[in-house]
Amino acid sequence: MSAPKVLVADDSPLVLRMIEKMLQGAGFGVVTAKDGLEAVEKAFADDIGLVILDVMMPRMNGYQTCRLLKTEAATRHLPVIMLTSKDQAGDRFWGLETGADHYITKDAEPQGILELVRKVAAAGPVKAAGPPRRDSVDVLTRVNELLDRKLFEATILSELGRVARSLVNFDETFTSVMRVLTRIVDFSVGAMAFVDEDELDLFLLVHRPAAPTLIEETKARLLESVARERGQQPFAKMQARLFTDVQGGGPEETTLGGFAAFPIRTNDTLTGVLGFAGKAAARIAGESEAFLSIAANQAKIVMENSRLFDKVKSLSIRDSLTGLFNHRHTMEQVANEFGRVGRYEGGVSLLMLDIDHFKKVNDTQGHQAGDMVLRDVARILKDTLRVVDSVGRYGGEEFVCILPHTGHEEAMQTAERLRVAVEEHAFRTGSRETRVTVSVGVATYPSTRVDSPGGLLREADKALYKAKEGGRNRVA
Repeated sequence: MSAPKVLVADDSPLVLRMIEKMLQGAGFGVVTAKDGLEAVEKAFADDIGLVILDVMMPRMNGYQTCRLLKTEAATRHLPVIMLTSKDQAGDRFWGLETGADHYITKDAEPQGILELVRKVAAAGPVKAAGPPRRDSVDVLTRVNELLDRKLFEATILSELGRVARSLVNFDETFTSVMRVLTRIVDFSVGAMAFVDEDELDLFLLVHRPAAPTLIEETKARLLESVARERGQQPFAKMQARLFTDVQGGGPEETTLGGFAAFPIRTNDTLTGVLGFAGKAAARIAGESEAFLSIAANQAKIVMENSRLFDKVKSLSIRDSLTGLFNHRHTMEQVANEFGRVGRYEGGVSLLMLDIDHFKKVNDTQGHQAGDMVLRDVARILKDTLRVVDSVGRYGGEEFVCILPHTGHEEAMQTAERLRVAVEEHAFRTGSRETRVTVSVGVATYPSTRVDSPGGLLREADKALYKAKEGGRNRVA
């Protein structure tokens, strides 16, 4: 078997000549290049079997040359030896990161360089040879394409990093990350699945007008991808949320034109799957597909950090028993709403609720039964109120509901709905059925009696006292 032809690129004529003579003396055919660009052109044009690249060269350095050769299907099989004047850890790391197969310093013994070349040549190509070589015009075009794509990829990763640094809540983070990914794939519906042992959380975002059937099909395809990657293991708990961030108009997409999934693994364990649905998902090029595998991991890290941030934040503002906002955060919300009314039109109303004779439940049935009643009342309040309203545990068996943009009459009606909902509910405390009622006090701002957040709370508390004095289970 004849020795392969070796391409040697170095901007030093002396070094180039020395290596050329040494390799020719050992029976190797040699092709030389004085810079990286010429090296790429000759790698495409000649029947090269091995490449030696100097790191520091004009027009295109050795790292850039190596990355281009390892990116192209026609040359990625070629073994590459990086040649440098310094043995620095950073140079070695970067050389290997760009795809170099071996690394050696110029001050190594000539015999050592020759032995490495013989060893690499004997091992043969890294992969089977690729498509036919390109001409020089194609090479220059390809160089520009590669540099443009690397700049594009770096910009995308930078944008994901910017989202990570913004430290916003998960909903905003998810939408922002998926919006960045639309620059790679102009999907109709995008999705991220978070896999955590036996729990699965799915988040879908509609980017282009899409019919409900398409959204459901996207969800089904994502679940199939997760099941396939997970070995069909079932989940004990699964939930899904849908976000809408439609950009532009156009006809509604009704059928699934394509679907692409990118599994995400951490320590060889499936932790997520990024999915894209729509016509654009069927046209993802090979280069974009490779980059999406990288971007998927980065996107998941950014989203996961935001989820953890939300969980930690929630622990600091939530009451551990009921899951409602705690006293401190509720007071902050009252102050915020009071300030909003001062800047914009529209009022705010406050409801203060107290469970009637709650001590009797604790004394006769125990504190565990009392805790069950508190949790059920909290759930009833959340289910009955509007999405824009908020409810917190004021302390003990007292709750505060904040109703933005709500006048006094409307607040009284809301309070009555809450009172009836609690009265009609059968509370299960162990094997027993318990009935409880609530008294509700209502206060509204703007009002001549209210000039501060504390004043609003005092007026609601006065109204609550009036409801209790009037016989309880009523609104005042």
